Amino acid sequence: MVTAQQTFKVSFYPASVTIEAARGAGDQHLVIDRGSGAVSVMKNGTSAFAAGPRRTLSAHGIMGMINLQRGPYLVLITGREAAGSIGTSTVYRVTETRVVKVASDKPTREYDAIDEATYLKLLDNALGTKSFYFSYDMDLTSSLQRQSKADQQPLYKVASDEFFFNKYLSESLIAAVDAYEGAGVFVLPVINGFFACHQMRVRDTTFNYVLVTRRGRKRQGTRYFSRGADEDGNVSNYAETEQIVDFAAPNASTSTSLANLQMSYVQIRGSIPIAWAQVANMYYVPELKVDFNQSKPRFDRHIEQMLDTYGQVVAVNLVNKVKYEKPMGDAFAQLSTQVKSPHYRYVHFDFHKECSKMRWDRISLLLAELGESIDSFGYFQRTLRPEAQPDQMQSGVVRTNCMDCLDRTNVVQSELARLILTRQLRNINVFSATDTIGSFPALQQMLNHVWADNADYVSCAYSGTGALKTDFTRTGQRTRLGALQDGRNSVERYIRGNFFDGERQDGIDLLLGRYRVQPNEASPFTQQLTLESRALVGTAYICLFMLAYAFFYPRNGHWFGFSNVMFTMAWIAVLALVFATVRSSHTAELVNWPRLVAYQYRPAISHTNGSLSLPLVNRWLGSGDIKASSRSSDSRGNWPTDKKLA
Repeated sequence: MVTAQQTFKVSFYPASVTIEAARGAGDQHLVIDRGSGAVSVMKNGTSAFAAGPRRTLSAHGIMGMINLQRGPYLVLITGREAAGSIGTSTVYRVTETRVVKVASDKPTREYDAIDEATYLKLLDNALGTKSFYFSYDMDLTSSLQRQSKADQQPLYKVASDEFFFNKYLSESLIAAVDAYEGAGVFVLPVINGFFACHQMRVRDTTFNYVLVTRRGRKRQGTRYFSRGADEDGNVSNYAETEQIVDFAAPNASTSTSLANLQMSYVQIRGSIPIAWAQVANMYYVPELKVDFNQSKPRFDRHIEQMLDTYGQVVAVNLVNKVKYEKPMGDAFAQLSTQVKSPHYRYVHFDFHKECSKMRWDRISLLLAELGESIDSFGYFQRTLRPEAQPDQMQSGVVRTNCMDCLDRTNVVQSELARLILTRQLRNINVFSATDTIGSFPALQQMLNHVWADNADYVSCAYSGTGALKTDFTRTGQRTRLGALQDGRNSVERYIRGNFFDGERQDGIDLLLGRYRVQPNEASPFTQQLTLESRALVGTAYICLFMLAYAFFYPRNGHWFGFSNVMFTMAWIAVLALVFATVRSSHTAELVNWPRLVAYQYRPAISHTNGSLSLPLVNRWLGSGDIKASSRSSDSRGNWPTDKKLA
């Protein structure tokens, strides 16, 4: 088995790149042909090492390879930090990645340097989320229960297909090493999500509390550009969260009854599994689209997948039963009534109605309604001994959703986790029959913060901001200061969803392989703006300039003088008119839409007066026409300098 410390040496030769593992690979190493990108396994001491390499790099792991216009690139893990452990296996957080060009310095095919730099920027942004985790000697993509059923094989062979986040990047490596014993060390499954490990002491008992969230890869994206279920039943923002009580850690209690004991409890979240979307339109509440006709096959496939994976499922729907969210709840409820399996149950709990006016204690009503299912599902428990079988298995899972599967979902999942943790610690006599989480302030404070951190990580990955309602998760109470922070995050979500998330969606699509770059393809980044849009954006720039002028150089030297106030109000009125005009008829051009994978709900662009030109506005905007002209034959073959790129 590979030890918890591992490094890789990447050497660049004129015709090839070699990768050597510090341990675990025996006398084998990887060779990547710099011309074709083909990957192969070779024995050490071959001719590739006859001359010294031109340069070498050190890495902690290989996330994989990706082909762009120039050719193949390696994605290396160059920074890591220990985030904790599960049992004796260390879990690391990725702190730095590096995208390294494998292709020869002399291009063998024509490419567009501007597009290549854009692809690399998108990839770098997608890799820079700081929410990637891995372990060298345990399958972090799988829950403890799934691990207990797996054979002793290389990690990539037993990794969960859903949560192996870098599986697309690893495809060429897997194909190369699959037939070689010991070469699996070069393929490192990485999860995206959250991991935390805290040592806790309750009276005289010490254990590690571990929380790990694994985000699915099959329909991942940003908040407004990834909703609902696809044709295969994969849902957006799908994630599995596992709570582990670990007495098998080296620093845990060693009493005979608890030695090497591990207990875990799994919950899942995911978008409402029907065909639906919220189309960004610059209004605070986007347009809701629900296609009930396409929903049933998607819903059926999703529920079938959940039942196959987890045995039994209770779907907890937290959306409002009235107004804007009502069609979502109605569709979910109607399709749920058509499920024939006795192992599926649907519960609709209108979170905002039941917990209105900060009555968060009413979540207990939902937990009481779920009580029978929670009791029957149980939790996973095992003692780590050779050939030992699990003491008990978790036979079902609670699937929670709201509209985003973020804020309301986080609150409910954290409360359910506390309920199960109390039950687990009572069952092994760490808690007495009357003890609760609140009986131990240090434990309670740790749980508050770790679940709030988990909420923030998942929310940042999907919406771009921290989660809402984390004041309740952190303190157990809803506060007015927390409500103000929620307001700030809501405004930021609006701005990101309309003006930034298209580019972020492109980075995710590139990283996960939903978009694959083809040589000599037409540029997906050329964007033509209509005359009206150019004029409106140019006017907005003028308004912002004049408002800045009024702030820094107020008329008559006074901010609140009559003339300066009237001047400011006039330009604010013009800016508001521009924004209203854009919102009513120009969102097709000026919302930040994804460009790599077509978004089916993007409205058509009207090209009225498209032949006219505004040269000054074009210059300000750096319009698509100017960018397109820069993609001349002079730019082809030129490589942009970037300190992070080889």
